[in-house]
Amino acid sequence: MNTSLKPTALVVAIALLGGAAQTVAHAEEAAPNADKRAVNLAVQRDAKGNQSAAAAASLSVGSNAWVQAGVGQSSSRDDVAGTTSKPKQLSIGGGVAGRQWQAGVNASQRRDGSALRQTDLAASVDFKPVDGVNVGLDATKRNARGRGTVASSNGGAPTAVEQRLKGHGLGVHGAVAVTQRVTVYGATMRNQYSSTTTATQAGGAQGGLLGNVPLLGGNRVSVVNRDEAALDRSHQLGATYRVSDHVALNGEVMQDKLHDGGNLRTVQLKAAIAAGNSGWTLTPGIGRSRGPNGESVNYGSVGASFAW
Repeated sequence: MNTSLKPTALVVAIALLGGAAQTVAHAEEAAPNADKRAVNLAVQRDAKGNQSAAAAASLSVGSNAWVQAGVGQSSSRDDVAGTTSKPKQLSIGGGVAGRQWQAGVNASQRRDGSALRQTDLAASVDFKPVDGVNVGLDATKRNARGRGTVASSNGGAPTAVEQRLKGHGLGVHGAVAVTQRVTVYGATMRNQYSSTTTATQAGGAQGGLLGNVPLLGGNRVSVVNRDEAALDRSHQLGATYRVSDHVALNGEVMQDKLHDGGNLRTVQLKAAIAAGNSGWTLTPGIGRSRGPNGESVNYGSVGASFAW
């Protein structure tokens, strides 16, 4: 399944998941980029009503390259502030693949009116030194701006604030086929962010910098909007068991350290079920996550992909 921790876009994760599912039914491909001809759809929702939906499409170019594009939208509620965020996302990318390697880049942007503007760039390189072993490097860059209000300490009118965040990250990932049916994988990512939060005084004048005002994530961080959050560190460990040529089961655990403090821990199970040789694959999943406030919540997801 997904063997990287690129925090760029939900649509990237969908494309990777769809590509992994396709290998269940298509073990051998004529060209290095043959598995890039696909359309992927995915939705997920947790027990608190936070949800997301995304679609991605990729096309092969020649026998080695590919291009991809995607759209998505999420909806998440901050119970403390009583606000709901509904950012929309657009993603484009592409790459080049050889017999034993591949490299790709992706750019995505999220917008939620004037409340959020977030741009992510990601690049990855994968190598297959020997059969059954895959190793790779990941690099990311983020530029984000959030606007909102915070309650006044003296009980007065809320204060308008703007938060800006910039940073980059580096990571590694790998997968090993322990047997013909079992593959284990892991990934780790470290990001370095700098952020400033500025209060806007009456008349539009800029006040001083504020600390610990988590406009870009904070109380509404969950597994549903994980890609939107600023994560200082991320770790992932999982395994895939291929039941047959058309069915694979996957389980993984993830732990993220949030830039604003606290952790997000997730456990999830997924299945990739290929509909014969039709090119269709269904990917249902369930999971449970614990957010920075210590509250646990269950969630479910379902994806569908078509490859030709």
